[in-house]
Amino acid sequence: MADNKKYYYMRLKENFFETEEMTLLEAMPDGILYSNILIKLYLKSLKNEGRLMFKDTIPYNAQMIATVTRHQIGTVEKALSVFKELGLIEVLDNGMI
Repeated sequence: MADNKKYYYMRLKENFFETEEMTLLEAMPDGILYSNILIKLYLKSLKNEGRLMFKDTIPYNAQMIATVTRHQIGTVEKALSVFKELGLIEVLDNGMI
């Protein structure tokens, strides 16, 4: 039986979780949740060349991210703020992450 699924790959350096950014992130209150959200966002962006888009047209917002990552909206909003500060994500003028 043929496998009709598409597979995407993400390469992380072996010391990804030992970088200063990830060490600082995980040391924060709820930091482990933040790192989980970040990895989910990275994986979600793979099929759109690193951009978080719903159906290739709509940029994800905090509520949408909370829904797809199964985290509370407040946690996601704080995580996105921290990710921007640490340079782990970039938010473009049109709201696309």
